[in-house]
Amino acid sequence: MQGRLGAGLAAVGGAIARALLGGAVMPRTFHTLQCIGPDGQVKWEETIENLTVNTGLADMLSKYWKGSNYTGAFYAGLKGTGTIAATDTMASHAGWTEVQGYSQAARPALVLGSVTGTTTASLDNSASVASYSINATVTVAGAFITTDSTKGGTAGILIGASDFATPRSMGAGDTLNLTTSFTNTSG
Repeated sequence: MQGRLGAGLAAVGGAIARALLGGAVMPRTFHTLQCIGPDGQVKWEETIENLTVNTGLADMLSKYWKGSNYTGAFYAGLKGTGTIAATDTMASHAGWTEVQGYSQAARPALVLGSVTGTTTASLDNSASVASYSINATVTVAGAFITTDSTKGGTAGILIGASDFATPRSMGAGDTLNLTTSFTNTSG
């Protein structure tokens, strides 16, 4: 009797989990970076998908499902060349460094708008893009999202990072605008 009861509970638990997840939930994050030259002309634009790292995944579960120490403060940083790994954290990301050649004293805040949509819900910062006033010759290879505003800092939680197909060079006087969009699609 106990064996059948245990098997039945396991089956019910699996069915509940599948129902809660709607078959599958696919969270995705994209970064669109646009470089504007000193003359006001768009030099290039690229949209890339973000890799949500292990610390970011754990943070989302902890904050949403457990309600622990939630903060809605997120910041966008610029990533230098090197490979992103799922095990990267703000304190340890040996494959890449943060690009700091911009005039803002801190990483720009990620100011998100309202959630839109139903089966595909999305959220972005298009009404208030993160903007970087480039003040040196830099090579940017992507972007990242963290919970700490300290430019060059290693505190906070790394949510995720992205890589361009090819790193991009920029110079003093360029402006780099970053739009980040989050989507959840129900399967």
